[in-house]
Amino acid sequence: MAYTIKIEAFEGPFDLLFHLIEKNEIDIYDIPINDITEQYLHYIYEMEKLDLDVTSEFLVMAATLIEIKSKMLLPKDVFVEEGIEVEDIDPRDELVRKLLEYKKYKAVTEEFKKREGLYNRIYFKAKEEIIFESHDHDKILDNLEINDLINAFNKLLKDTSKKIQDPYYNIREIEREPVSIEDKLVDILNILNHKKKITFQSIFTSIADKLEVVVTFLALLELMKVKKIKVIQEKCFDGIMIELVD
Repeated sequence: MAYTIKIEAFEGPFDLLFHLIEKNEIDIYDIPINDITEQYLHYIYEMEKLDLDVTSEFLVMAATLIEIKSKMLLPKDVFVEEGIEVEDIDPRDELVRKLLEYKKYKAVTEEFKKREGLYNRIYFKAKEEIIFESHDHDKILDNLEINDLINAFNKLLKDTSKKIQDPYYNIREIEREPVSIEDKLVDILNILNHKKKITFQSIFTSIADKLEVVVTFLALLELMKVKKIKVIQEKCFDGIMIELVD
């Protein structure tokens, strides 16, 4: 009876090591180096048996684990140096530090993949497909071309990108639920019921998420379509205003 051994694809040695730590539910601050080294070497051995590409990085990590394992087997007095307490010496410290850095990187990468999936599920018309009936045009776009509105929207997207350039920015929002167009319709109307007229920019001031910017803009277009709001620009290059239609 033949057995098939499945070896997962790993991006690098830290990806494999982190997988083993999560699989065995190991405390990253107290890694059982003997067990982890044995499992890591087993994976490398199986990868080589299957003629998979084992890069030098994997072998360097294997050598590092063996070195740490060897140091931990030595008597403590071997590490005693002048001015250094024996209890402060742990050969695993550098490995733990790098694993924590990799954990942050992995969290950010997974969050970006999640958000990419959300973006791919949103479909909206290209700007040349957004057509307003000619007899309603003046009512909803007062002294303003639709291209001006699209340009303002594109600028908002660029500004939002600047807010999230920090790779750790989105970690704070991992649990946040995506906002629907219906939610934004209600939010915008609630604001306008209190203020009657607001700037286009002010609707997006507190938003630092590209997906929410897109959803909010789609909500604005929907409100314009059903004649609940009109968009005003007094003069060329003036700020764009949003006004509730009575």
